[in-house]
Amino acid sequence: MKKLIASLALPLIGLLLLLVSNNPQAVQAMGAGFTISANVPDNQYNNAVSSFDLVMKPNQTETLAVTLENLENNTKIIKASANTAYTTEAGSEAFDKHRPGRLSQAEYQFSDIFDAPQTITLKPKETKTVNFKVTMPTNFYSGVLKGALYFKDTKAGATQETDQKGFSITNYYAMALGVVLREHPKVHIPADLKLRRIRVSETNYLHEPAILAKLENVKPGTPGAMTINAKVSKHKGSKTLFGYQREGITMATNSSFEYGIPLGDSWINPGKYHLHLVAKSSQKTWVFDRDFEISVNQAMQMNRKNKNLWWIWLIILLIIIFIILLITTYYLGYRRRKKQDEKQIKELEKQ
Repeated sequence: MKKLIASLALPLIGLLLLLVSNNPQAVQAMGAGFTISANVPDNQYNNAVSSFDLVMKPNQTETLAVTLENLENNTKIIKASANTAYTTEAGSEAFDKHRPGRLSQAEYQFSDIFDAPQTITLKPKETKTVNFKVTMPTNFYSGVLKGALYFKDTKAGATQETDQKGFSITNYYAMALGVVLREHPKVHIPADLKLRRIRVSETNYLHEPAILAKLENVKPGTPGAMTINAKVSKHKGSKTLFGYQREGITMATNSSFEYGIPLGDSWINPGKYHLHLVAKSSQKTWVFDRDFEISVNQAMQMNRKNKNLWWIWLIILLIIIFIILLITTYYLGYRRRKKQDEKQIKELEKQ
């Protein structure tokens, strides 16, 4: 678990304390020293939440207002941006990247429909309202555009060492205020998952050899919290060789991630395998069955990373050394016999 937390934090430059407002109170991350709260407009779709969930028309422009309050006696410089939601490699929605790039396949990115990021200076104990202008796409959009207004304190906190040599984690305090934009309050596009590929890797967020199944949400809708149960066998319906189940997995709209199935301490044989994966949410259940193959080279890479199988590699090494010794002995003996034969031939020729 410690390795998993470290792997999620390292790609972010800093450890981000991320909260999305789903209650009527101002959002405050523990230790952040500032709060944020949305000034909800009249076109709010869901009044049960205090984050932005707005119904807008095509090409409509609106200004979203957010109130920031500095709780401390020192000046704070906050960087604010409108970020598109994406799915992390561990299977959760995140909002910390202004331009997520290939992490989001959404047709419209928040960085394109909102104005540019801004820097906010808060004097000690100051309260300030900041505005974000958004313009909806010109054409009718049947799904939802999902992201967040992301506020990051530019002053870094303490630096912590990790168990990975040469890496450390720098703590930053940041908060996200959820934003959902929709153009039709009665049209709800359900999420739809596709299994794109299966591969094996010894370097992944699990930090151990694993089978990775890439799942993609191809629709502008979210599936909600999911439970994913994956089983790997030699053939469909046969005994499970490797399995892994996780709960609480979430996915952003039009995004993908690789679900990892740890291979544990088992010796991996090359050959054909079968994946049976079930992803279940309150909305729908997706079932995927697919065959895949592990090559000889891939199996060797997986097994080489498994420190618990050192004795097998020791046996293989001893066998290789034994074979080399046999070949060397045979070669030296062959040369010696050849020299003796040549010597005998020369003696016979002298006679």
